[in-house]
Amino acid sequence: MASVRVLVGTKKGAFVLTSDGKRENWDVSGPHFEGWEIYHLKGSPVDPNRIYASQTSGWFGQKVQRSEDGGKNWEPVGSEFAYVGETGNHMFYDGTQKPWEFKRIWHFEPSLTDPDTVYAGAEDAALFRTTDGGATWLEIPALRTHPSGQF
Repeated sequence: MASVRVLVGTKKGAFVLTSDGKRENWDVSGPHFEGWEIYHLKGSPVDPNRIYASQTSGWFGQKVQRSEDGGKNWEPVGSEFAYVGETGNHMFYDGTQKPWEFKRIWHFEPSLTDPDTVYAGAEDAALFRTTDGGATWLEIPALRTHPSGQF
């Protein structure tokens, strides 16, 4: 029977839960990154042992971590996210115009065919991509520069 893995990000760290296919007993690994807010954990469908974690803190800012062994060990990878070109403004929830400002990565979406390619959704609304396993991240500006982004 196949095993099951659940990746959990919390305000107090990351956890990796594993069980056999019956899901009657669970092993819990963690907290990883104790005391850090973890916004998202995502494993690669190409290489299930490769997991990406988005962590942030008010002091250290945005950090991206990667595991090559299913979450037993972690290493920091690239955490520099910069918008391409002139950013301009967008409408804030209160109707005022605010400049685009990178805050954090909310979501990872690894490629279905390449373990080194991962997409990352950010706040303020932006989409980034790495093709080198997270060492460098480049914005795909079409989301942020779409005409609806001004409203």
